[in-house]
Amino acid sequence: MSRGWKRIHRLVREAIAMAWAQRVPTVIAMVLMGGMTAAVLLTSGRASAAEAQILTSIDAVGSRAITIRAEPSAGLDYSVVERLRTIAGVEWVGAFGQAVDVSNGITGSDVAVASRVLVSTSLQPLGIAAPAVDGVAYASKRALDALGMPDAAGYLAALERTGYDMGGRLQTPEFLEALEPIVIVPRDLHQVAATMRPGDVALVIVVVQRPESVTAVADASRELVAPVDPAGVTVAAASDIARLRALVQGQLGGFSRGLTLMLTGVLAVLVGTLQFGLVMIRRKDFGRRRALGATRGLIVGLITVQTVLIACAASVLGAVIALTVLVSGREPLPPADFVAATMILTVAASGLGALAPAIVASRRDPLAELRVP
Repeated sequence: MSRGWKRIHRLVREAIAMAWAQRVPTVIAMVLMGGMTAAVLLTSGRASAAEAQILTSIDAVGSRAITIRAEPSAGLDYSVVERLRTIAGVEWVGAFGQAVDVSNGITGSDVAVASRVLVSTSLQPLGIAAPAVDGVAYASKRALDALGMPDAAGYLAALERTGYDMGGRLQTPEFLEALEPIVIVPRDLHQVAATMRPGDVALVIVVVQRPESVTAVADASRELVAPVDPAGVTVAAASDIARLRALVQGQLGGFSRGLTLMLTGVLAVLVGTLQFGLVMIRRKDFGRRRALGATRGLIVGLITVQTVLIACAASVLGAVIALTVLVSGREPLPPADFVAATMILTVAASGLGALAPAIVASRRDPLAELRVP
């Protein structure tokens, strides 16, 4: 072990011995620091957990979707997918064809469900792992129940055109719930390139990565769809979501930060006051140490390290108590990084609060202190 590590080891060991020798002040300090940690987690931490839950709800996929509806006169075709996917911040693009009624081709049921050709950047959001195959359709559970095909197997008949083989069941993502009951015929852009015509696309869904990008992506989409008749295109975006998110994050986040800083400042003042009182009580002991050759840096280090060690144990205890209270009350837990930051802030505030009394103790005249009866 190097000389530096030996000095640190002796300093920590002496600080622990000092804390153990002063059991009552140590317990008071632990209650103070641990109580402050628990108070922060039960107030700011609870607000942070509520903020995280609200933001998670706001950030749902449905709130990040842009819907582009096109009349046949708009002249949109499936190549719009390639243009829109180039926009920065776009997560998924899907172009849906005109609706075609299909029915159960085996039973000949009169119940019909609208089917649409889909050309998209990926089929994974719909829970389809297989690549697009021409003439194969997928249906949601509601569509299968309506068609009388619970096993997702069979044949779909379409009026005035060739029907489709049933390929399986799809999972309806949140941004497609408005189309339920839904039957889609996924196609690759290369498959439809030879036969696509202007006006084939009736609906385009664009999902962005972040809610705050919705407005910008919607504006860019208006430019890139390049319709023949702009009046036949309607772009609907949840542009208010970004403003709502910023408002919620600003209000709740500002409250949490302000309250945490206030409680931390109070903790630093209380710890400083407590340590100053202990220094005055033990000034004769510090004077004896100085007379025996202890440096000012050693005195400062002993008091500060002692306080930091107590704060570490107290912050862990306070965090455990606070989290236990939240769990028992079935309340949302603050994020792990918030808990860790609160504990670190408690230790830092305690160390800073003890620094001024430590400097005062180190600067007192040892001869004068030894004369104190």
